[in-house]
Amino acid sequence: MGSKGSILITRSIVSCAPAFKVNVVDTVGCGDSFTAAIAFGFLHDMPPVNSLALANAVGAATATGCGAGRNVAHLGKVLELLRQADLNEDDEWWNELIEGNLETKEVRLLSRTPVNGCSSHLVRHPIYSVVSDLLSKFEGAYERSIMHS
Repeated sequence: MGSKGSILITRSIVSCAPAFKVNVVDTVGCGDSFTAAIAFGFLHDMPPVNSLALANAVGAATATGCGAGRNVAHLGKVLELLRQADLNEDDEWWNELIEGNLETKEVRLLSRTPVNGCSSHLVRHPIYSVVSDLLSKFEGAYERSIMHS
């Protein structure tokens, strides 16, 4: 959904994540990068909201560069965006979308709200706990890649 974020719907859960705020240079390759991160999350049994956060960060990092191929997101840029955790939150828009269109008992939304919480069937997942989990998975790999470069 571009600058609004993304929704991942599985048989058992609906997860939503606002986009990361970035200065967009070029959107070529963003969809492919996003999809690759979703596949990575699925293959590594990541919670859907974590997969969305990663995919949004990878897509956003790709948008800050120019072109596709070797110009897509690099892990360092993805980690930087995750650490900044600057989401394009628009609670009114998400509430309208969820309340008016999704018929499910629970919707998980990535949020800057510092604690897990519920509002009707909207369950907020704090970005900082999701980022902490993602950073623990990727920072070691990033450090190893720098040492081997």
